[in-house]
Parts: sequence; structure tokens; C-alpha cells
Amino acid sequence: MTPHNSEKKLLLVADTYYPKVDGTLKFIEEFLRRAGSDFKISLLVPYLGKREKTKRIPDPTEKIAYIQPSHLLQISGYQNMKLNRNNIQRIKTAIQNTDLVFIQGPALLSYLSIYYARKYNKNTVFYVHIIPWELFARFIPKVIRRPFLALFKRIAISWYNKCDEILVPYHELQEQLKRVGVQTKISVAALGVDIQTFSPAKDKRLHKQKLGISPDKIVIGYVGRISKEKNVHTLLEAFKSLEQQDKIHLLIVGDGPERQKKDFPLLPNCTITGFVNNVQDYLKAMDIFVMPSSTETTSLATLEAMACGLPVIATKVGFMKSYIVKNHNGIFVPRSNPGVLSLKLKALLEDPTLREQLGQNARKTVAYSFSWERSINRIKRLLSDHFYQQLAPPEKEEKQTTEETTKVSDII
Repeated sequence: MTPHNSEKKLLLVADTYYPKVDGTLKFIEEFLRRAGSDFKISLLVPYLGKREKTKRIPDPTEKIAYIQPSHLLQISGYQNMKLNRNNIQRIKTAIQNTDLVFIQGPALLSYLSIYYARKYNKNTVFYVHIIPWELFARFIPKVIRRPFLALFKRIAISWYNKCDEILVPYHELQEQLKRVGVQTKISVAALGVDIQTFSPAKDKRLHKQKLGISPDKIVIGYVGRISKEKNVHTLLEAFKSLEQQDKIHLLIVGDGPERQKKDFPLLPNCTITGFVNNVQDYLKAMDIFVMPSSTETTSLATLEAMACGLPVIATKVGFMKSYIVKNHNGIFVPRSNPGVLSLKLKALLEDPTLREQLGQNARKTVAYSFSWERSINRIKRLLSDHFYQQLAPPEKEEKQTTEETTKVSDII
């Protein structure tokens, strides 16, 4: 018998959480807001710092279990959890007390959750927000990059195959995962944008003034993590080569390791904000949006910029190469090429009519094709199907936690 809505216990597992703000967390916000009445939702997330009082995320209907992160290994802002008894016990308890495990990835907490979900016979659904072997490629020394990534890719695929279902945001990623050996059922569930919140600015000059930027300057912007795989330094180099620096401003909305962001404050006409909860206010101060990343899936930041009516310049990666149409609603540039990016920026700076045309078409694209309501409704239906499957009773728990921790470490 299928549980009633109020009895459907769902554990949402993520390797990211506040105070960080990224695409995965934006999805979590929307999912909790729109699915809280359908499931009894609990969270299993790392403790990365105190949440701000102005949080956008709704409170889950159940509770939050925090995992202590390790500060020894951090890749692109994702901190692996400490592999200790307390964290293992929190994972086990959270999974034992749920019916369905909904994982966001891509670090150790997610993979251990798959392990214990199988141990306790809990159905597991994994939403692929990030392709992990592409994400980690920029952080591995070249001398060992190829063999390491080949091994890591095989491990990641083997964990995907231990899930009951994989969700992906677009069809091409579905086919890509099938080609590399993912045999688990893969369903497409596109992400969305709140087109009321992310809308064209009525008075762009006012938004610039509120941020302390001269309203007469043309603002070139970026939203996201400041990290190697995002290639934000390509944007920095392209911006520095532009002429008439007194008439332009670089607005970087995001945060990252100090070594990645230390060069930006050296520019007198550059603002770097750190993580913010009101991204839309910063987008409405921009005139041009750039996404120079070397790896993306959907890139919600780009969709949100398009919803705000901004002309976008992006690399041809992930889903962006499908929803961006060259010279219609955006412009493509090759990865890690500041020279070409500078030329494209110069063309837009000198042609306000082109900026306006691209921005209007970008807004139409998002308003017509992307909706959080439609996205979350589909995900809720896919998740609800798993409550129809008979859940076997959990296996007997091992008595020795220390022995279990050793076994877990062996499979990582």
C-alpha cells in the first residue's frame, strides 16, 4: 500500500549547504518550497557555517542532520566529510528513519549515503547536478590526471549504478551517462527559473547606484563560484584588456578560495560580493553576463541572467549549448580564451542595440521553456513512484562501528 502524503518520509542529502549559494542549493530551495506538502522531508547536509537570518530556504517539515566536514580536502568549495564514528552514525540514523533517499552529490557524503541506503534497503534517487570527473579534472596534477580521472570515473559510475534511479536536467546528459556505462534507469527532469523574481530591471541605473557603481558605467557580470573549473580568471584577463576602463565595471557575484579571488580586488573598477541571497538585484545592475566555465550541466546562473533580459556570453558546454542559440539569445566563446572573449565583449559594449536584441530573446527563451512549477512537479511524480515499490526490512546493523568504518573506508 502506498503511504499517504503525510507518511512519505524523504531524506534529501547534499554535499553543499548554507552559507554557500550555488545551483544545487537553489534547487534545494525550490524543492523544499514546492514539495514540503507532498513529503515529510529531512536534510542530511554538511555544517559549513551559521545560516543568515535572511535565508530564502524554507524550513523542512522534519529536521536537519548536520555532518562535520573535513578541512583537509576541499575541491571547488565542496568539503568532504570527516570519516569518523559520529558522522557515520548520523548518516545511518538519518537513512534508517526515512523511506526514500534523494541525493544531490557529488562528494563523499553522497556516496556513503548510497552505501547505507543499500544496506538498509532504502530506495535511492540521485540528481546529477555536476559531472564529477569533469569537475575534478582541473584540480588534479597533469602527471597523474589521466589515470586518476579514469579510475574516479569508474568509481562514480559504479555508485550511480547502485541507485534505483538517476535524474538529469537534460536529454544529452542522459545519453552521455548511458554511453559511459550507467545502467540504472535515467529520467530527465529539467530545472527551472522563477521568472517573476528574475525579470528585467525597470531602472538599471538605480540598481547600479544601490551597489555603489556609477549608473553611467556598463557593468559586465558573473554569478557563481570563483574556482578553477569556472574559469573566472579568463573573464578577468579579458576584462583587463578592454579599452576605456573608466567606462566599464566588473561585477563578480560569488565567493571562493582566497587564492582564486585575490586578483580581483586589485582592479579599481571591480566589485566582488561573496555569496549573496538576492542574486536578482545584482543581475539587474548588469548590462552583460558572462559564463566562462569549462564544465556545466544546466547553469542556473546563466538561465537566471537570461530571465533578467541580459545578453549572455558563454562557453559551449553542458545544457547551455542547447538553450543558447548563437547570435539569437547569446554568444558563444571557446573555453580559456581571454582574447576571443575580449573581442566579443568589445562588440557588445559598442552595440547597445545588439545587447537589447539578445537580451529580449534571452528573456523569451526562459519564460517560454523553463518553469520551476513544471520542473518540481515532474520530480515529485518521479520520486512518488518509488513509494509504490515494496521496501524490504533493513538488514541487521553491524555491532562494531569501528569495524564498519574500516569497511566503508575500503570502498572509497
